[in-house]
Amino acid sequence: MNATQAVASATSYISDYAVLIKKMRLIRKLNRQQAALLFDFSFKNLERLENGRGMITTEKFKEFQDRYGFTGRELEDLRSGKIAAPTDPYSNKKKTTTEKRNNRRFCHRHISRDCKVLKELRLLKSIDQYSASRLCGLGRNTIGFIENGRVHLTDYKIRKIVESYGFTMELYQQLIKLPLLRHEMIEQCQEIINGMDENKLRIIMPMLQSMGK
Repeated sequence: MNATQAVASATSYISDYAVLIKKMRLIRKLNRQQAALLFDFSFKNLERLENGRGMITTEKFKEFQDRYGFTGRELEDLRSGKIAAPTDPYSNKKKTTTEKRNNRRFCHRHISRDCKVLKELRLLKSIDQYSASRLCGLGRNTIGFIENGRVHLTDYKIRKIVESYGFTMELYQQLIKLPLLRHEMIEQCQEIINGMDENKLRIIMPMLQSMGK
């Protein structure tokens, strides 16, 4: 194989990756803004990769495969055409059933300790999720997705959020070690109160009022 053929072969290989990462995204019914939440780069960078304007290494492609939740067999079926990707540019806006939504990796929830600590820091900052997203330079719903366990968190993303809130990683690590965070205790107390009858509430209310002064 001469140099020209080698370059052509490499370009074809990369183009195959570009086509596949776009197909995987469309099958998961994610727009680029939603899909970018799964990675450490912007949706503009994702658009560039899907359009073949960036290098996609084997390692990077494997990351796309893992984040989109495709098995090796599903990937081969997609490559061979056995699985067809939607071509409608508005397909990600169509309604889906709850069962179908639950099959999407993007909608799988896993509220880790990291998610809870980031929520605690936001509450300490006294801002809502939308304001927090803007403060961190992220999409409007990103912090909400993160706190609800719908976004893969990396060390880079955690540090960016913590420092955007004006806190240190040392405080973050201290909160990680706590058995219960303040908002968790409040939520548990609220559940206990909600389960009380009126008589018990009348007994405990003066105690809470005195402790709140």
